[in-house]
Amino acid sequence: MPYTAVTLFPLRAVVTTVVFICMLVGTSPEARAEAGATGLAFLKLGTTGRGVAMGDAITAAVRGASSTYYNPAGLSVPSTPGNTFEFLFMHKEWIQDTRTEFLGGRMGLGERHTIGVSILTTTVSDIEIRTRPGDSQGTFSSRDLAVGLSYAYAFDTQLRLGLTTRFLYEQILVDDVQGVGFDVGMQYDGFAEGLTVGATVANIGMMSQFRNESLTLPTLARAGAAYAMELTGLQSTAVIAGDVQDIFEESVLLSRLGAEWAYKNTFVLRAGYQFGSEGRGLSFGGGLQFGPIGADYAYSRLSSDLGNGHTMTLRVEF
Repeated sequence: MPYTAVTLFPLRAVVTTVVFICMLVGTSPEARAEAGATGLAFLKLGTTGRGVAMGDAITAAVRGASSTYYNPAGLSVPSTPGNTFEFLFMHKEWIQDTRTEFLGGRMGLGERHTIGVSILTTTVSDIEIRTRPGDSQGTFSSRDLAVGLSYAYAFDTQLRLGLTTRFLYEQILVDDVQGVGFDVGMQYDGFAEGLTVGATVANIGMMSQFRNESLTLPTLARAGAAYAMELTGLQSTAVIAGDVQDIFEESVLLSRLGAEWAYKNTFVLRAGYQFGSEGRGLSFGGGLQFGPIGADYAYSRLSSDLGNGHTMTLRVEF
């Protein structure tokens, strides 16, 4: 996403963005209430240091390999202009012994075509086995896995569309399920200088039965806007972003705000807040970029005495 000088963008751009967001997430509450709860909660969580630090308000601002999770349309824009390849690794520690890892890759194929790959896994260790009152009868681990292939097409310098397909797997004790999911996304830069709008519908698909129970994917819609500006006097750039997310089956609507400040494209500070979330609120972090190598960190405070979340990301670009 290119950075431009601060401008007063026209009122029509703001109105169009708001209407677009409302249309995307404005599904019937009655229809959503009939669907029940969902599984595979790891598909609803942030996966990079930049995203988590900004409250995951990056549907419009995401770019590079992390787009394979947040919005596949962002694959068309490299994290650093001019780079063709990018590899990203994330590790997250949160809620006691829960660990999440994400591996993403991006490769540009000319000016219009970009492909990406991703592996997302979450492990919960030392879950106690109890079939009767008293001491536990041992422990086991729960594992979730998503392996994805993404493609993005840039129609021009303003409009980008993307698609991700994933193989999904979940194992709890001796039981497991498999399935497939799809994400579709778009980003558009044509309303005003520095303004990007984006939208994603994620986790469309199905899973096999878990014993005799049907497992529903957490199908959701995200939409948002990001405004990028160049702060010439401070030798820096800044991004302000906002998102809304609707998890259809759970009738949960979240709104998010995030901000990013980068000094000489080397030192970065970020902060974000999630409204309507029972588990997360304020988050913040930062990053460093040294040539082709970048590192990001995010801290998120979890509510209900669940502890803190720590997300670390390492990127390599060339």
